Amino acid sequence: MVKALEQVMEKAEKLFAENKKEVAIAAGATTVALAWAYAYRRAQNAVPKSGPYPAGSLPAGAYDAVIVGGGPSGSVCAYYMSRGGAKVAVLEKETFPRDKYCGDAVCTPAINILKDMGVLEQLIANNEAHFADAGGFVSPNGTSYIGVSKQKLGQAACCAVKRINLDMRIAKQAQKAGADLKEKFEVTGATFDKATGLWTVTSASGAQVKGRVLVCADGATSRLATKLGYCTAPPQGVCSRAFIEGGTHNTDFDGVCFYPKWSLPGYAAIFRHPNDELNYCYYLIPCGKQGYCGDVKDSDLARLHNDAIKYDPFISKAIGPNAKIERMRAASLRLGGQGLKTTYDDHLIIVGDAAGHIDPYTGEGIHTAMMGGKAAAETILSMRATGDFSSKSTKQYEARWKELYGHDFWMSKAFAEVVYRCPLLLDAVASEMQRKGDSMMAKWAEIMTNMQPKTYFLRPHVAIPLGIAVIREFIDQKILGTKKDKYQMLPMPAAK
Repeated sequence: MVKALEQVMEKAEKLFAENKKEVAIAAGATTVALAWAYAYRRAQNAVPKSGPYPAGSLPAGAYDAVIVGGGPSGSVCAYYMSRGGAKVAVLEKETFPRDKYCGDAVCTPAINILKDMGVLEQLIANNEAHFADAGGFVSPNGTSYIGVSKQKLGQAACCAVKRINLDMRIAKQAQKAGADLKEKFEVTGATFDKATGLWTVTSASGAQVKGRVLVCADGATSRLATKLGYCTAPPQGVCSRAFIEGGTHNTDFDGVCFYPKWSLPGYAAIFRHPNDELNYCYYLIPCGKQGYCGDVKDSDLARLHNDAIKYDPFISKAIGPNAKIERMRAASLRLGGQGLKTTYDDHLIIVGDAAGHIDPYTGEGIHTAMMGGKAAAETILSMRATGDFSSKSTKQYEARWKELYGHDFWMSKAFAEVVYRCPLLLDAVASEMQRKGDSMMAKWAEIMTNMQPKTYFLRPHVAIPLGIAVIREFIDQKILGTKKDKYQMLPMPAAK
């Protein structure tokens, strides 16, 4: 056996010696080809250092950027651009203050931007922000945990701010920084002139605004991005909102999410605002079959929202029998980039809800909108410095938002599917919170509020205990039968 192996080795050495020239040439050619391919790819993706529109070439009356939409993404973009010395117009179809139907949860990354802008102190001074501490969730089988996270995290993971206040404060701060805020400017169309490198944006009244870059920040339905051909499908998610008057309810926590199994991966939530007011909302997340949000459709939202108030043992208890609750209002959700061909092009950037920058699992979009708005501003300012506004330069924006939060969208989508198909996972998380207390709840809060990416679940110190918890929960529920489903008593009708 050994002798045979030695003979094979000798033949191999002889063959290599006879062909070493050819081998060397092949290796050299391969190295050159790989180096050329790498250099070519870098050249293709390289950001131009100069362009046809250097500083000072902007025509009189035109803007460096025209931002359509004065929500968090558009106004944050306008603020940072103005602070960087750019000339910006913000076109808002309504007049501030104006409302937006939303869960109103402002997560940590957004809180940091508000602080940097000087808006957070305004919200606090005017009693318009309530920072969450006591919170938790109720799992699909009714296992619940409510604890405190602020002490463990060193800061509040989120705060509740009504959009009617938040949007106005950010827009006015952008205006104060130098942005030209044009209210009651309903955009009906936009055209690009290649000869001048300018967009012309037209309103319903016939007024026109010209700019070097067009920023579409006009919300989840984004009529402008749709009209321009960048958005090819309507939003698939939906959420509700209803405020509950302070002093009329039984809620004693800051924020709790409720996960009834019939609407998974969607959920209901109650967030506390200043003056003991509550925001009760319901989110339906696209998942499973095309056109569905788990086992329900967006058309089921009103039924689920209203029935939960009456029948859900946890929600009905928190709201109480004497609550003064407003009529439900609803808004569309475009999650995880759904329906978008791209978020950038020559002289164009799409940001916030219009770009589908809403977390595909939590449905949260305020912090991603603000982070994306700042990323868009940084990109446009860098293009303004080089004079190049081609897609090679606007692509910097995509790289920025993917690094900030977009890289996590795939995990959020996967997690939504897992939760939908295996509700026991959330039961296990709630049980683990009951076992380990606030330390586990704080980890969950970090992930749900974007302080940590969803891939945090895959890290050994989180994944291993969670895996053990899932096994334990499976044994308790499916084998021993020691855990009963508290939702079994519900008279709520099954989802259609």
